[in-house]
Amino acid sequence: MAMNFLFFSKDGFTYDKSNKLTNNMQLLGSGIGKNLSEAFNDFKKNQSYLLTFDYENVMAVKTVGKFITNLKLKGEK
Repeated sequence: MAMNFLFFSKDGFTYDKSNKLTNNMQLLGSGIGKNLSEAFNDFKKNQSYLLTFDYENVMAVKTVGKFITNLKLKGEK
């Protein structure tokens, strides 16, 4: 049975709307496989452009259920 994993890193930073530096996490992508190793290989294959970057300490979290995609968030009041 295939499992879904999200891969992310704590390497990186961004700025808040006040232009203050803040650390953050980078969501790098997802992978599917029978185990973590297979899912990581799937992730690297499908997001191969990331291999040109220098991320260390990539982490994974197994998702529960299927991915939900194409959600839209509009400014509702």
